[in-house]
Amino acid sequence: MEFLRTHSVRILAALAALVPLLVARWPGTDWYGLAGVAAALLGAGELAQRVEDGKTSQALHKPSPYDELAVIHMQLAERERGHNLPQ
Repeated sequence: MEFLRTHSVRILAALAALVPLLVARWPGTDWYGLAGVAAALLGAGELAQRVEDGKTSQALHKPSPYDELAVIHMQLAERERGHNLPQ
């Protein structure tokens, strides 16, 4: 399942690329069947897009380790300002 989740868009692209090749190979293909395959590919494409959007959203909402370092840097800067006061 992890493979499908990781490579869902690539698999979908490969399947979508095969459809025209199959139609060229067998020109007497039933158009109703082809319309069903096209609809299924569009639905799978929508699903793949939502999965990718979910991964992007999850990555954007993950806190960066640099945020923690920036806070520590600001705290150290404040301490240095306090120690460097003229006497």
